[in-house]
Amino acid sequence: MVKQRTKIDVNFESIDKLVSKEGLPHNLDAEKSILGSVILNNELLPSVLEKLDMEDFISPANKKIFNAMKELYLSGTVIDIITLREKIESSKGGIGGIGGTEYLSNLLEGMPILSNIDHYINLLKEKTILRKLIIKSYEIISSVYSKEEENSGDPSAILNSAEKTILEVGQETMKSPPQSLSSFSTDVMTTINSLVRRGEHVTGVPTGFPKLDELTSGFQKKDLILLAARPSVGKTAFALSLALNAAKKGKYGVVFFSLEMSKEQLFFRMLSQETFVELSRIRSGYLSKENTAKITRKLDDLSRFPIYVDDNPSVTILEIGAKTRRLKTQTNIDLVIIDYLQLMTSKGLEGDDKRRFENRNQEVAAISRALKILAKDLELPVVALSQLSRAPEKRGDSTEPVLSDLRDSGSLEQDADLVLFLHRPYMSDRKKKEWTIDEKAKATLIIAKQRNGPTGELPLVFNESFTKFTPFAPSTE
Repeated sequence: MVKQRTKIDVNFESIDKLVSKEGLPHNLDAEKSILGSVILNNELLPSVLEKLDMEDFISPANKKIFNAMKELYLSGTVIDIITLREKIESSKGGIGGIGGTEYLSNLLEGMPILSNIDHYINLLKEKTILRKLIIKSYEIISSVYSKEEENSGDPSAILNSAEKTILEVGQETMKSPPQSLSSFSTDVMTTINSLVRRGEHVTGVPTGFPKLDELTSGFQKKDLILLAARPSVGKTAFALSLALNAAKKGKYGVVFFSLEMSKEQLFFRMLSQETFVELSRIRSGYLSKENTAKITRKLDDLSRFPIYVDDNPSVTILEIGAKTRRLKTQTNIDLVIIDYLQLMTSKGLEGDDKRRFENRNQEVAAISRALKILAKDLELPVVALSQLSRAPEKRGDSTEPVLSDLRDSGSLEQDADLVLFLHRPYMSDRKKKEWTIDEKAKATLIIAKQRNGPTGELPLVFNESFTKFTPFAPSTE
């Protein structure tokens, strides 16, 4: 019995035949025009070297000539037919490897228009992208069937890897040269005029804490923001307040990645903060009719807020990037919150050789750097919650945290654009004395580092029943 071919078999075979027949995308005329232009005018080579690599040439002969030009340029030698021939003759394969001296002379046939060299470069870059897409697509297909891959049989891991692979094609291929101030000064002035017309101090995502917004102008795009504290001080509570305030104040979209709490637990906390019904009552269901009515009304309001929660406890940085990018194509996202950094793993950050990090400090450094890159790639502020070391509790003079208390790696301090510490004296030394209710509620938000602004301290009040931070308002009595 003859096995019937499925539609997918036919499609794969037709693709293979097409690639075999047509070859990988290329433009030999553009390759020759670029090389010929450089021979005619050596001053064009720096611009060519800035934008092209050997992989942009598909012809082995042209690759060899391009490499010879590069070596001559670096040695300060004039590039012409004679010097190229001598350079190539001394290399492996000699001049015969490119088809002889005649091939070099043919590069000048037709006398390429030198002013068109940027056009030729763009043609090559386009073909490079198409070649890489074909090759990467085959690699993705191969990974689906491979039994040796680390992520073999895991559709989610393969999908995330595939998405990262495709995105990397553009990042690797599109080189962006340094820009002069004059090239973007007009854009900067347009931004300034826009801010003046708005007449608002907050230019980023508002936090809902007036003093914090005053000092930071809100959370800015591309910034990595660390919110750090000792356990049980209230990092998640403060982060939820940030999410709620942003969503309420200007309908800013927020995606909250929780590696510690479930989405239901986070929702309970948001309900408690918004209704002022004790969290313990909401969790236990011990509610009066009045409280039940308040929760029902507020539940409808919260459901309309543009807040998205992902409570996968093993989510990786690569997955966070992929999920946020997808979400951005569907809706408006302005802020990313990750709770919390020390629960993250470095999966996918090991590099091509899949090397493992020697210690946790190196791993956290890689995670920290990846988060900063993520903020820049997404063009969003990324708030990462972080644990502090035990050092503040061991200091006799003051339990207030400092930058050196950031746990596991000094890279956290280096990579972060904004470092915020939450401090509650009561949590640092509960056995020290008898604490009054007001003393227990006292809290401070410390701006320990701000790359583009001042540091300082903001007094807060923490209501433990509702897990809610509010700005401290001194009594006027």
